[in-house]
Amino acid sequence: MSTKPTRADQVAEELKRLILSGAYAPGQKLPPELTLASELNVNRFTVREAMNQLEQLRLIARKAGAGTIVLDYEKNAGLDVVEYLVLRRDGSVNIEVLSNLLELARIVSAEIASLAAERRTDEDIATLELVVRKLQTEKNVSQLLWLDFDFNWALAGAARNIAPRLVLNSARSLLNKYSHLLGTLWVSPGSISEGYEYVVDAVRARDAERARALVRWIWMGRQQRFFEAVERSSRPLDVPAHR
Repeated sequence: MSTKPTRADQVAEELKRLILSGAYAPGQKLPPELTLASELNVNRFTVREAMNQLEQLRLIARKAGAGTIVLDYEKNAGLDVVEYLVLRRDGSVNIEVLSNLLELARIVSAEIASLAAERRTDEDIATLELVVRKLQTEKNVSQLLWLDFDFNWALAGAARNIAPRLVLNSARSLLNKYSHLLGTLWVSPGSISEGYEYVVDAVRARDAERARALVRWIWMGRQQRFFEAVERSSRPLDVPAHR
């Protein structure tokens, strides 16, 4: 069950977008807390709580005697800021960022599949087979996207490497907020699960090279379909409500 955002959360969201859009450039000082409180029609403590969130994301640095300085997010921030980069402030898709994410998914997922083939257990195979069966019978695109996430989560578990699962944890909020964009990667519900049964076969056979090649092929197809979808439509996309 999602928690309703506080006023501090809302202020932090607005300041994140201003920083990540370049409205506040790296090295620039943010206005004093009292000034921001007045501009945003909130109290100073709300602004301070929002600033704490920005500091945790490494978007700002507070320096005694110098005020609050905007950091270069490319040099300091983590994966958590990606969700604010996918859409520009005008609602249009940042094609470069989304393409970068798809490229990263292709590279990382292929290697995860290879490791899974080498390290999987019978229990891992049973889990992967169950998810594939659900994917093959589900028709709702939103549910299919989450099942697709579940498949990659299970594959990361079979790889016996905690790092991919931590990356997927960060991807949850991205999927939650921008599932409407990811829905453009497929031309039909059935194409979401396309090829996964062969990936499971390769993992079961401990064929690391085949598992890697199949997952690479799946993600390359998704990236191509995304570019084709973008070419068909250039209108801004609205951010939907969270799951």
